[in-house]
Amino acid sequence: MRIVLNSLRQASGKLLTALFLLALPGAVQMALAQNDPGCVGGRPTAPVKIEVFSDYQCPACREFYLSTIRLVLSDYADSGKVCVVYREFPLTQHAHAKEAAQYGAAAMRMGQRTWSQVTDALYQNQDKWEQDGKIEPFVAAALNKEDLARLHKEMTNPAVAKDIERDINLAKERDVNQTPTFFVTAKGNTEKVAGVVQYPILRRYLDDKLK
Repeated sequence: MRIVLNSLRQASGKLLTALFLLALPGAVQMALAQNDPGCVGGRPTAPVKIEVFSDYQCPACREFYLSTIRLVLSDYADSGKVCVVYREFPLTQHAHAKEAAQYGAAAMRMGQRTWSQVTDALYQNQDKWEQDGKIEPFVAAALNKEDLARLHKEMTNPAVAKDIERDINLAKERDVNQTPTFFVTAKGNTEKVAGVVQYPILRRYLDDKLK
């Protein structure tokens, strides 16, 4: 059964479980493991995995990351309960999303700390760089000179473009047609959610999965 979730803002606690029901076939679950770019927070052995398809120029993605995912990272990933994976899905209608994705994908290759610094900078300043595409100053302000130089070098790595292409292709295979869309895997089942979910709702859901 597939349930498309456009909004969970008005969901009540009693409806929470029902709203998250979308089981994926075993073959798709196997594909998750085979295409895992690594956790941006937490460990691969965590009992719950949250896999987010996101666009750095998407306002809803900004809200979801700053208001929800950062709290998941501190409250659940840091304690080993959840592995959070981010995938690049720059939408064609966003003129600077692909370039921003290059910064994010390159930062991910440098590790969780650098990815968090770059991602925080991109989302916190989205309203500024989306106007003219001048992303570099905000990333530069978030990193020290050594890490910025490493990031620039990593961005010339052909593997970064391949990482982004992989994520885009996987999104299409899994019928992702809006951002953010995320998949939650726990206890052998994977469920799909499209749209922004407020932290209190997701927290209750995660606590239920971790019982």
